Parts: sequence; C-alpha cells; structure tokens
Amino acid sequence: MNLLADQVVTWVHTPKPTLDLVGIVVGALMGALFCAVVALCMGSALGAVFIARNRRREASAPAPGLGLLEFPDRP
Repeated sequence: MNLLADQVVTWVHTPKPTLDLVGIVVGALMGALFCAVVALCMGSALGAVFIARNRRREASAPAPGLGLLEFPDRP
C-alpha cells in the first residue's frame, strides 16, 4: 500500500500579510491624544479643587498678624 498516493493536498490561497504603518501611527496618535485630554481634564478639576479649598481657608481664617494685637483670654 502506497501512503503517498492516498494523500490529498488542498491549497488555499491567502493574501500576503502586510504591515499597516499608517494605521499604527494613527492609532498611536489617537492614544496620545486621549491621554492628553484625560490629563488636561484631571488637572483642571484638581486645580479647581485646590483653588476653591484655598479660597475657603482664606475667607474663614483671620488675617495674619491680627492675633498679635489681641489680648489672650485670661481665666
């Protein structure tokens, strides 16, 4: 029995793989743009929180130096 004669080989034509360099560059730029937008939004929000907190502290605290003119409470 000849095993080589019984084997059947079927060839399927597949397209040659190509490197999509433009797609890689555009994808990288979109990722960088997304990171920049997220960083800008988070920085703006964090800065607004710090400014608001600082303004609240300044409004509730007495001006520096006025405490020296007041007499301390004596029991």
